[in-house]
Amino acid sequence: MLRTPLTLLTDVFMPSLRVLAAKRLRELGMSQTRIASLVGVSQPAVRQYLDEDEEKVIERLINLGLAKEEVNELVDQVTQLLSSEDVEAVMSFVTTRGLKLLSDLRFCQFHRSLDQEVPPTCSICSSLYIESEEELMRQALAMIQDEDVSELIPQVMSNMAFAKWGAKGPNDVIAVPGRITKVHGVPRPASRPEWGASAHLAKILLRVMESRHGLRAVMNLKYDDSVERALLKLGLPYVKVRGESGDDDVVAREIAEAMTGEAQVALHLGGRWLEPATYVFGRDPLEVAKRVLGLAREYVKLRSKRSQASK
Repeated sequence: MLRTPLTLLTDVFMPSLRVLAAKRLRELGMSQTRIASLVGVSQPAVRQYLDEDEEKVIERLINLGLAKEEVNELVDQVTQLLSSEDVEAVMSFVTTRGLKLLSDLRFCQFHRSLDQEVPPTCSICSSLYIESEEELMRQALAMIQDEDVSELIPQVMSNMAFAKWGAKGPNDVIAVPGRITKVHGVPRPASRPEWGASAHLAKILLRVMESRHGLRAVMNLKYDDSVERALLKLGLPYVKVRGESGDDDVVAREIAEAMTGEAQVALHLGGRWLEPATYVFGRDPLEVAKRVLGLAREYVKLRSKRSQASK
């Protein structure tokens, strides 16, 4: 009997991610007992994971059909989700990411190397994955629940928004009702994401998407000179926008007109009744979350260096 494509997830993809995530968590100083609890295996299994050759595990995933950069990004995301202790978000992310890779026919060559009887024209996996905006938002919101990110939450709080393909109005954009605030030093969404929950971010996103169709997600953060220096350090393309007023429609137009070329971030310097803000864009909420995490890490480093230098 042929080995079904789903076994590639259960036999290769997920076990390899477990090993690499366990190693990464150990590097972060986590105990084997804690790792076992988060990964959902026994402590002896974790000990076995830690003894495995990391390069061979990475090579296994590369042979499956991933690029090395993709492997590193996946491990970063899984590790961040595990650290947030949102078990449902971890399961959702690993499952949906695996199904997406299958649907993109990334594992076909590896599958045929295992089963010679798989037809060369086989494409049964192409319909396995259907994008769920709600699930992608849930995963991204879990990823940003990090102490470093809390340093970027402004007084007016943050939000994250994600538009459907071909979005026409605010009701086609999902966001967090009540926004994202800090609870015990960690960013937390006030409630589950809902469609039409943020008129402000929806207007900005819809205007930007008129010329940058691939930028379907955005998160607003605070702005100061350390944010800009962190962006320069990361090499993340950005634009600066000098605001005229605090009107949402005007702000959306200003940002959309400025977001040309390769820009992924807009620094809006504020306007009447509007404080300066940083808008981080991406193809989806996971890409936005990844950029926000990178920005937060660099921001905290820069602030720490500045603080030490002033003593």
